[in-house]
Amino acid sequence: MILSDVDIKKAIEERKIIIDPLPEETQYQSSSLDLRINGEFKEYDPEILKQQAIEVTLDFSQLHFPKLKKFFRDLKAENDGSIIIKPDTFILAQTYERLTLPLESQLAARIEGRSSGARLGLVVHLSAPTIHAGFTGKITLELINHGDFLIRLFPKKDTICQLVFEQVLSKPSRAILSQFQGQTTVMGNSPPNHT
Repeated sequence: MILSDVDIKKAIEERKIIIDPLPEETQYQSSSLDLRINGEFKEYDPEILKQQAIEVTLDFSQLHFPKLKKFFRDLKAENDGSIIIKPDTFILAQTYERLTLPLESQLAARIEGRSSGARLGLVVHLSAPTIHAGFTGKITLELINHGDFLIRLFPKKDTICQLVFEQVLSKPSRAILSQFQGQTTVMGNSPPNHT
């Protein structure tokens, strides 16, 4: 069952969905909630990845994403504070809003793009739309511009994605087990025993 705007507002009032800052009225759609983009943007650093004699092979079974920080660089903002996503560019970004879906609420969500961005060729997530029951943190977005235009985004203003909330039939038996639980940056959390 998908929650309507009325259901979403009620769940926020009852703290079954905790979102900070609270959404503005314009962020509610009939069956979703639009989210804004934050001001942190990372892209792969081509200077490191294309150095001669360096071959990067990632063992997916041992992958702890924050260890990959050295392969990323900050995407610098324009003078007006916006960022520009060039065609055929991959960028990690994050939602401005922090979301908590308490386990006892029996709610999960899906992060999806918005049609206005999709028609420009903007993808906001790659094969990872699920926000599990029990999740807390900001949502990392995997942005790709498949279109032909430069796309300018203004942090804390532009709504580029939406959450669709769904009822989970029973309370999950355990909390979410993820290296991204509680994340505050696009790189996730620090690895265990990280100094």
